[in-house]
Parts: sequence; C-alpha cells; structure tokens
Amino acid sequence: MAYAIIRIAKLTSQVHAHNATTHNYRQHEVSNADPAPQHPNKEYLNHEKTDYWTLAEARIGEVVTRKVRVDQVRAVEVIMTGSPEAFIRGQDGRPADYSNSKWAQDNLNFLKEKFGEKNVVSFTLHQDEKTPHVHAVIVPITQDGRLSAKDIFTRQTLRELQTDYAQAMQPYGMSRGIEHSQAEHQPMRRQYGQEAENARQVAELSRPAAATVREPFKLDDVPLMGRDTWKAEQEARINAEIAQRVAQVQAQERQRVEKLAELAQKNTAAAEQVKTLQKQLGTSEGLKQGHFTGLQERDTQVDWLYNQRERLAVQLAQGGGTLSKQLEGEGKLRTEKIRHELVSVVEKALTKPIRDQAMFVEELKKAGWAVGREGLVNEKNGAVFNSKDLKPNGLDLAPQLTATYERTRAAEFAQSVAGKLAAEQTERQVRGQQSHEGRAMLEMESKDLETIKKHFLDVRAGVRPGQVQADGRVQVEIVYQHTQPTIPSINELLNKAQKWTGVTVQEDSHDREHRQAGAERRGQELKAEKGQSKGRDKGPSIGG
Repeated sequence: MAYAIIRIAKLTSQVHAHNATTHNYRQHEVSNADPAPQHPNKEYLNHEKTDYWTLAEARIGEVVTRKVRVDQVRAVEVIMTGSPEAFIRGQDGRPADYSNSKWAQDNLNFLKEKFGEKNVVSFTLHQDEKTPHVHAVIVPITQDGRLSAKDIFTRQTLRELQTDYAQAMQPYGMSRGIEHSQAEHQPMRRQYGQEAENARQVAELSRPAAATVREPFKLDDVPLMGRDTWKAEQEARINAEIAQRVAQVQAQERQRVEKLAELAQKNTAAAEQVKTLQKQLGTSEGLKQGHFTGLQERDTQVDWLYNQRERLAVQLAQGGGTLSKQLEGEGKLRTEKIRHELVSVVEKALTKPIRDQAMFVEELKKAGWAVGREGLVNEKNGAVFNSKDLKPNGLDLAPQLTATYERTRAAEFAQSVAGKLAAEQTERQVRGQQSHEGRAMLEMESKDLETIKKHFLDVRAGVRPGQVQADGRVQVEIVYQHTQPTIPSINELLNKAQKWTGVTVQEDSHDREHRQAGAERRGQELKAEKGQSKGRDKGPSIGG
C-alpha cells in the first residue's frame, strides 16, 4: 500500500531560510541529487528564485499590520511526496516525468486552499532524486491578518493536515498512515541520503564484470617434421575453445548480475514496505493494549458505581443514611447553582429585542432550556424551575417580559414607515405647524448665510436664523405655504440646496411631498392661465 507523506519544517532564521533556498534551487552541490537528471526540476511560483526570507517579508508587509517580533517564524517549509511505490516508473526503475502532471497541480491547489493562495510563495518539484517530491514555502498568516505559526500549526491542525492531504491524494492510490502513531519521522535529507546509498550499492552490483583477458595457450616445441604447422593449428584450436568458454562464462555472469540488480531494486522497496508495516503493527498493538487497559479501568468504575447505587438504595429504603444525606446536600448545592445560571440566561434574554413568548422560548432553547408542563426544564440534567423560582434583576419575571415585548414592538414600529410618519406628525403638532405650512432646516457655513437667505427671500419664503453650532456652522429655518404662488420656485430652490457643497437640508416627508405636489399643481395652473390668455389675444375667428 502506498502512503501520502507531508511534513513541515519552520524556517526559524534568515540563515536557515537562505540555506533552504540554495539547497532547493540546487545553487550548490547536493550529494544525493543526480547532476544530470532524466527529468528536470520545476518551480511553479517563485520563477526568479528569490530568497525565501525576502519572499516572506514581502508577503508580511502586504497583510500584517502588527509589529513583527524578531523571533517570530516568518516562513514554514512543507515537503509533500509519497512512498516510492506510489509513483509510475519505467523499466529502469526511474520515475516518470511529473513536471506537468495533475499530481503536481493537485498538490499546489491543496496548499492554496489550506493556507490561502497568496500565502504560498514558492512551490518546487524535485525530480533529480529517487522519488519525486515537492518543497513548498508557506507564510503563516491567519485569517484575521496575524503572523502566527503557532496558531496555524498546532498538534490538532497537524493531525488534520495529515488526514486532509491523504484524502487529496486518494486518486493516486495513496492513503494515510496510522493516526496518533508514535513513530518518529527521519529528516528528509537523511531519508534521501539513505536512498542514494541504496542506489549506489545496487549500481555497484549491476556493473558488468570486465572481460577476462587470458594469455594465449602455447605448446612445447615438438621435434618432428612439420612441427610449426602442427603447433599453429593446435594453438588456434585451443585458443578458440578457450575464447568461446570465456564468452559463455561472461554472458552467464552478466545475466546473474542483472538479475541480482533487479532483485535488489525489488528488495529495497519490499524492505521499506516491511518496515512501514512493522511500525503500523507496533502502533496498532499499542493502541489495542491502551484500549484494553482503558476498558478495564471503566469496568472498575462501573462496578464501584453499581455498589454505591445499591448502598444508596438500601439506605433510602431504611429511612436514609450517610450516603443519602451527602447526595442530598450536594444536590441542593448543584440545584442552586443551576438556578443562578438560568437567572443569568433570562436576564440576558430580557436585554435583547424579543417581541413575543415564542422568541423568548427560542432564546432559552439556545441555552439548553425547554418549556415543559411544570416549568423550564434543563435538557442536560433535567432540573426544573417555574417562574416563581426566578427573580431576574430582583423582580418578578412576568412584568419584565411584558415590558420587553412592548419595548421591542415599539422599536420596530418606530423603524417602520408608519412609525416614522407618526413621529413626524407628533413633532408637527408640538411645533403647532398646520398641514398647509411647510418647514425646512438648513445648516451651512456662516460665510454662506447671507447668500442663502437672499435666495429664499427672493422667492418670498420666510427665513428665521437659528442657533450657531459649536463648530461655527449656523442653522436657518425656511418657512412657506404649500399653496403660495411662488411654491414652484421654493420647491426648485430646496431641491438645489440638497446638492450645495457644505449645506445639509432636513425636512419631514409630509413637507417634502406637499411642496412637490404644490409646485406641480401651481405649474399646471400657470399653464392653463397662459393658454386662456393666448385664446383671448387671438379674438373671434372669421365666420364665428
């Protein structure tokens, strides 16, 4: 089974961040990296290969408004990969090219969704080692704009990170390791160093043996006729036989070594799987033992509670005893505490906008209380209280509830259209203002007072200077009648005043609607009068 692997490492200083930058971008020689990899490494975000510390400082400057301490963690390196068997490999055992793969893009998307798109400042895919893996850099900024690695990477969120990453990698056949495992992870650098050593040993075994060079076989001189010819023939035959046998031996040796190399590759992966399974088995056994011990302890507690229950039942049947009195005293104290908690809940509810009993019951339900036949019932412990048991704010509950309902309804009415109209009508009555009388309050700079007064006096509106404000601005009251002949001019002037710089206009909806209606009515009258005047000027028509 293939496993998803994700680890984090805080970059605690500028030197640490610089070393990580130069290592990940291969700006110096890396012992366990292939200097001529089959597939290239790839950077997806930090194309300029800017130092990680500089990237983090730039992102912090964009978002964080609080002062950043010298010892605060500015960046966190995230390493993402899987166990070796998770990746597609060729016949030579080397992984395929993942630089443009969906796996790489899904890893990048996972980080953006988990930590925020702009907080992921670097994402580097390494393919020059045995197993493809990613080095990403995160700036730990919280949702409320604080720099806080300790809030983002807690023990709980790190467990969730392992689970979430494994779920994201499920389409690639990867799963999560044992949760709550006590296994200690080795640093990635040590892991990849071990892989490089294994690869070196396998390569050493895979190297074919050098061809064996033998001296040609020679025969002693034979003192017979034609001995030179005989000697040459025998030497050629023997040497040919030796060469053939040496070639066969070398071919067999080469096949053996190649098979050994293949087995070594398989054994390396198998050993890693066995080691992982052993860790899982050990963790599982530990969890099993822990659960068994926990069950034994709970069984002991259950036995003790059962004995106490039996003892209490006997004491109650015989008229009481030490245990029953003790529980009764504790029950009274607990009941009084619960009552005080309920009173606090009711007092808080009375300050909220509640218009009726249904809303009040809903507020109590949020705090874990329900309305029963006997009164208010605590859904957790079954405590019951009626309204007489409660004295919120030291007073009876019923009158306070009625006052809360009335206050809420009055506030809602005041915000409604009808309520606002009623308030305006009341104010008009207090001022003694008749329905045909119009009024508007203008506030302006003192330097504009005389000019504005002249404008309104020119259209025959009344002008009453008001109070001078603390900031030097002055108020002016404009009075008029909705039916006076100059109402069109007054209406037009008030509309313009609402757009004047530094001038505010206040008037109620009654005056605003009636001055506009009066202006429209007077305009129609003037138009009718003008038509009649033209008819009189023409005189009677010929033949009329």
